[in-house]
Amino acid sequence: MNKTTEHHSLNKTSELHSLNKTTELHSLNKNTELHSLNQNTELHSLNQNNELHSLNLTTELHSLNKTTELHSLNQTTELHSLNKNTELHSLNKTTELHSLNSNTELHSLNQNTELHSLNQNNELHSLNLTTNTELHSLNQNNELHSLNKNIELHSLNSNTELHSLNQNTELHSLNKNTITELHSMNKTTEHHSLNKTSDLHSLNKTTELHSLNKNTELHSLNQNTELHSLNQNNELHSLNLTTELHSLNQNTELHSLNQNTELHSLNQNTELHSLN
Repeated sequence: MNKTTEHHSLNKTSELHSLNKTTELHSLNKNTELHSLNQNTELHSLNQNNELHSLNLTTELHSLNKTTELHSLNQTTELHSLNKNTELHSLNKTTELHSLNSNTELHSLNQNTELHSLNQNNELHSLNLTTNTELHSLNQNNELHSLNKNIELHSLNSNTELHSLNQNTELHSLNKNTITELHSMNKTTEHHSLNKTSDLHSLNKTTELHSLNKNTELHSLNQNTELHSLNQNNELHSLNLTTELHSLNQNTELHSLNQNTELHSLNQNTELHSLN
């Protein structure tokens, strides 16, 4: 009976050892599936972040509230990743304790995981280089667009100054012609009215009054011209201020976009460093 009991106990021990091996293998498979699921989830999250970053570039900071929500989402994701890392660390400790006989397989699995992580880092570095190149091209396009605007504005100012100069030249020529005609009319009046002193005196009075009225109208015309030129200069100055303010706002928005891009890249590098 003792022999039978020992034989039965030996069988039980073998079955229990086999069951433990099966349980350890099942736990190892579960850990591998969980690690693969985590990597797929992180890769999917990275793709979503890249798509969201591209959308922010396209809309040119018309979604500042979205950026705030994205920052909150990144903090929540980092906290969630930290909790998962803690759970995974505890799970690894338990796995090492229950898998002392599977060190060789676990070492091979770790090497494959490190190689896979290295490939992901290389792909992420290549993606960052591409993103930086596109951002540099966008900055160059913005600078070229701003330069073209400045050139067009300078050309507009030159045309406005030339137009104002032409108006002043035409007005000066008109004043000279008016004075010449008035002088010629006075000469003719004096020549044809030498014997009519009273009539000439009355005519001179009328001529002087008419000349005074013309001078008054001409003076008023000059004042209106100067006032119109002053208004044009004020409007042009206001346009320049508006253009400079718009350019300043664009530079500020571009600077804010670069800071958000650098902060987003820093968050990704921090998460990747934490994952490693």
